[in-house]
Amino acid sequence: MTLALYAEIEKVDEDEERVRYRYTDIQGSQYTLVLNKATEVIASENGEDDMLYRAVARKIAAAWLDSEATPERLVVQS
Repeated sequence: MTLALYAEIEKVDEDEERVRYRYTDIQGSQYTLVLNKATEVIASENGEDDMLYRAVARKIAAAWLDSEATPERLVVQS
């Protein structure tokens, strides 16, 4: 059995301290998470901690750590 991951990630809002992202899974369910810029910590607002959440968090973290970028849209797929 092959497990595929897919999520569309969209920036919802941003201020000097944090960035809120929403992601939508393949079934259309939506979840939100927050990147704290100062501590560089990403936390789920929905309590999610599954493979898809971790893939989304890694994608956002990579963009932030690479160039302190907060992209408007990202996609996770594997």
